[in-house]
Parts: sequence; C-alpha cells; structure tokens
Amino acid sequence: MSIFGTDGVRGPAGVGPLSAQGALSLAAAYGATLRAEGDDGSVVIARDTRESGAMLAAAVSAGLSSAGVAVVDLGVLPTPALSWWLHARPEHAGGVMITASHNPWQDNGLKLFAAGGGKSPDRVQQAAEHRVGAPVATAAFGGVSRRDVLEPYLASLGAPGRPLAGLTVVADSAAGAAWRALPSALANLGAEVLPGSPEPNGRNINEGWGAVHPGALAAEVVRTGAWAGVALDGDGDRVTLVDQEGEVHDGDAILGFLAAEMQSAGVLPGDVVVGTVTTNSGLERFLSARGISLLRSDVGDRHVAALMAESGARLGGESSGHVLTPDTCPTGDGLRVALDVLVRVASRGESLSATLGVVPRDPSAKRSVRVGSRPPIDSVAPLASLMREADVALSAAGARQLLRYSGTEPVLRIQVEGPQLDLVERWADRLAACVRDSIPTGD
Repeated sequence: MSIFGTDGVRGPAGVGPLSAQGALSLAAAYGATLRAEGDDGSVVIARDTRESGAMLAAAVSAGLSSAGVAVVDLGVLPTPALSWWLHARPEHAGGVMITASHNPWQDNGLKLFAAGGGKSPDRVQQAAEHRVGAPVATAAFGGVSRRDVLEPYLASLGAPGRPLAGLTVVADSAAGAAWRALPSALANLGAEVLPGSPEPNGRNINEGWGAVHPGALAAEVVRTGAWAGVALDGDGDRVTLVDQEGEVHDGDAILGFLAAEMQSAGVLPGDVVVGTVTTNSGLERFLSARGISLLRSDVGDRHVAALMAESGARLGGESSGHVLTPDTCPTGDGLRVALDVLVRVASRGESLSATLGVVPRDPSAKRSVRVGSRPPIDSVAPLASLMREADVALSAAGARQLLRYSGTEPVLRIQVEGPQLDLVERWADRLAACVRDSIPTGD
C-alpha cells in the first residue's frame, strides 16, 4: 500500500515517513526523482503551525539538499500561498508543504507540489516512493535559503478600493498556517476584523475551531453582531462561511453561488461544475435548474482537479470547503475564495444568508468510525448485509448512502443523505454501529 493518500503523506508526527529520518529519506528520494527527470531547479517548502513542523522542515531541507537540490524555505505559510508562489516563479522545480491540514496537532504530513503550483503527479510520487532508502548520488549539495512571501501573496488577493469597508468579519484561522494572512487580507479590503480563534501555540491547531469545527465561529458571529465569519482549516485550503444569523455555509453552497455568478458573466465553460461523490444532492438540483451539469469525482481535490482538466470545467470543489478556481490559483485557496465571495456579496449590499442561503441542502448524517484495517467493505458480511437493507429503505425514500475509507485518516466515513432528517440519522447510526462491531479498531 502506498504511503501517499488522497492528499500526500499524513499520520502521527515522528512515526515512519513523518519521523526525522523518514522525512529526510522521502525528501531525498523526491529530489533525486526531480533531478532524474532533468529538472535542476530549486524546491520551495513551507509549513503550518504544528509543534513538529520545524523538525520536519529541517529534515526535508536536509533530504533535498543531500540530493543536490537547492531549498527555499518560506516558513509558516498557507498551502495555497506556496502553490501561488510556485505558479508565479517558474524557476522552481516543485514544492513540499508540511501540514496535516484539518487533522489534530499530533499529526503532520507532506504534500508534494509540481512546478507551476499543481499537486505533484502520481507518477512522480510513485517514483519517489520507489527510491526511498536507495543511495542518492550527487556531485554537490544544495543550499538552503529563507524567504518571506506573505506580503506578495496578500497583494495578489487585493481588490480595487476597500469593498468591505464598514463591515465586521470574524476571522477564524484554526490557529493554523493562515493566522497572519486571514485577518490581514480582510483588513486590507477595509473590513473590521474580529478574532475567531487564538494565536497558534503549536498544539491548538484545529482544536475546536476552523473550517471543520465552525460552531464556535457561528456563535461568535451572532454574539458580536458581525456581518459574516470566515473559517479556514489548518493549512488554509478549505473554507467555511458563516452568515449574520449564524448559519454555516459549506463548500457546496459556495460552489452553487460561484457557479451562478460565473454563468451570468459567461465564464463557466460548458455550464459544467465538478463535485465529488459526497456533494449534496441539493446543490445538484440547484445547478440543474440553471442548466448547469454537475460531474462527480472521487473524494480528494486532486481527483476533482483531474476531472476538471478532463472536462474543461473552470470551477469545482468538495463539500468540505476545497473550492478550485484554476483561473486564479493552481490549487484550492480558501482565503482567495472567501474574499471573492464576500466582495461579490458586499457589492450588492446583501447578506450571506440571502445569497448563499438560496442553495438548498438535503439533510445529511455523517459518521466517522476508527478502523485498524481496511478490508473491502463488501467483504465484511454483516456490514454488506445491512447496506443492502439500507439501499432498499433509503431508495424508497429518495435517499442514498455512501461508505468509504478516508484517504487521510484511519477511519471509515459514513454519509447518509435524503429528504428526511430522522431517517438519515437513524441509518447513519445503524451503519456506524455495525462498522464498530465488524471491523476492529486496532487500538
């Protein structure tokens, strides 16, 4: 089984490929792979705010340097800022983002990027994994330099004038990589910015706040009477928005809003949007009513990006808040997307509830069950039997189920979606209980 999941290598910091030696070996293999392909450019690295980040940055730098690759260390920076920098500076051969995204602080990860800012192709990741542990031959070692690119990145996010002047926005960076970028970007557009999460201390990233825990932000928006709230995840590529009433709007609502906007402006080629198998059916109905087709990929922004490239779509994303707008950034940029939506809504003199709230959402019950192994789901007899029973009951009610192993965590994810909340909650609980009884946790 590959060490690469749906979004790089991820797991407990200090273990396996995320130990100092493991990260050094993988980085050396990645550097050797780039050189074998004839690319002798430098590699940029950045990290989020986790306690283990500095250790892994040093290990990655050492590994790349040992393969003869020069390293440019950008420090603590959101993932999309690293991607943007790669796109702006074609002399770089690739990049490594040290982050576990929305995972807790004890985890960390390595995301590999290609020249130009897109995710590293599967063939490069596979070649690098194959080289791990092999001797690395080089005639010279690469140097390590440091550069702060936060201000150029913030400048790329700007909009004419101060379109958010007079509006109060609560900024929740998840105590992660965007802890400086998010409030600065909002303030640059004229907003009065209130904090929605604490400053990072290495261990509080994603700890009850951020895009995957929007409840605290929603409460703060209501308490302060703010116009809106913006939450990013630990590395800044996911976004969740909260309106003045405390209602949470996820990636599906943002996709629906942007799709309608782009269609009206004539910049939605083929009237096509790419989502995933988890995209809510309410969004599909919203798009269909406007003559827009929804294509579904597997979960993971690299799969969304691949289907977008294949179909020619210029907008895609996931319910989680990964929103891909390749005309503005090679990868999902939660901050860039948030500013785009806020500026569009503010220019109308409207509220987020009046604009994002028009995208319907079917009730959806989600459960995550920790597992110690990953047997094929249809090979687990009690679970397969219950899923067949669920199919009959859910289909009759216009509902659906989806069970899949996470590509980033040792869990099996369950999603039941349909028009009746009590029905989907009941079936999600039954399926989760069956998973717990049928698949050992490994603890």
